[in-house]
Amino acid sequence: MKPLVALVGRPNVGKSTLFNRITRNRTAIVDSTPGVTRDRHISEAEWLGRQFRVMDTGGYCHDRDGISQAMLEQTMTAIADADVILFLVDVRSGLTYLDLDMAKLLKKEYGDKPVYLVVNKVESQQLQFEAESFRKTGFTEPWFISARDGSGVADLLDEVAESFPEPAEGEREDTSARLAVIGRPNVGKSSFVNALLGSSRHIVSNKPGTTRDAIDSRFKRNGRDIVLIDTAGLRKRTKIDAGIEFYSSLRTERAIDRCEVALVLIDAEQGLEKQDMKIIQMAAERKKGVLLLVNKWDLIEKDSKTSKEYSDRMYGDLGNLSWIPIQFISALTKKNLYRAIDTALEIREHRSAEISTSELNRFLQEALQQAPPSSKSGKELKIKYMTQIDAPWPVFAFFCNDPKLLQNNYRRFLEKRLRQRYELTGVPVSMRFQQK
Repeated sequence: MKPLVALVGRPNVGKSTLFNRITRNRTAIVDSTPGVTRDRHISEAEWLGRQFRVMDTGGYCHDRDGISQAMLEQTMTAIADADVILFLVDVRSGLTYLDLDMAKLLKKEYGDKPVYLVVNKVESQQLQFEAESFRKTGFTEPWFISARDGSGVADLLDEVAESFPEPAEGEREDTSARLAVIGRPNVGKSSFVNALLGSSRHIVSNKPGTTRDAIDSRFKRNGRDIVLIDTAGLRKRTKIDAGIEFYSSLRTERAIDRCEVALVLIDAEQGLEKQDMKIIQMAAERKKGVLLLVNKWDLIEKDSKTSKEYSDRMYGDLGNLSWIPIQFISALTKKNLYRAIDTALEIREHRSAEISTSELNRFLQEALQQAPPSSKSGKELKIKYMTQIDAPWPVFAFFCNDPKLLQNNYRRFLEKRLRQRYELTGVPVSMRFQQK
């Protein structure tokens, strides 16, 4: 595993700003509101040719509300998992009792790990002078930086990279399956991820909007490396507030862009709503594999026919998206969770499967014999041959005498036959008709 660097400290000291600067992107939400970051958020980074992982954490605090307590637990777990710890404080507010409490904890419990005291927001000569007072803490020699403008960060990373163990030879390219867990707020996405990981990796609350960043978690299933991307709930655009929630929704959309299969969770008690359909269509339009998971199935009174009737009703609503498989799960009881992951991995394989040109043309001749294409103009559409185009999802090119003669019902007929002939469940299909 690549070395893991954890950014810890009380709320609003600039951990997410530093996280974004080290990773050279803006995956962590930055806002002046304390407590924006809640879960552990991990991303890849590189410095001086060394690859490592950076973990952003929620603020260390002692508030007694449920989310603050969960944030504290997440921070403590992050410290235990890390190889290197960057302990951030804010020069503008000086040392607080929370800073001293965390310094004491780090010294007592984690003295065997490299810990760097990072004094952030040192953005002027006057603040540089004030930062000198942190040398008197007796903790470690402080590093003065500004995560906002980048001053001092390079020197800090030079020192951090030196503390890493030597890299293992022959490191392989990351071929992990990337699965995004998406859906409306409060449908159980974080509970689903936690149940699979067997730990409280993500904060769970019945308050909608608890998850804000798109958060990656790794685990293995039957020897397969999997990255689960937990995302913030997607609400209607008109209901999204400017600021934190707006950036949460943007990160969710980016998480869909970088996944291979989208696991769309819906609430069994609420059924398939308009916003669920928009989320499903978002994943399908981006040509991702899609698996629809009906969560909280344990709360539904049912008999032997309930699941079939529920599925039939949903497929009626899905319409032309009926190629998406449906499974019933419960994150609470862990019912069918691993079956869902196995299905998602199968969808991933189907999405990247290649079919030979000779096989596709045998299929085409059979389809043309079964139902020759018709044309309203009276001119005959002649499809000469077909082939699969190299793409991350199945794209088929049909070469014909005049693509304008193709009618939509014949396009649907060919797609239906393709799905019957080849294993394309849960996979979007693109069909391009070109003049030979």
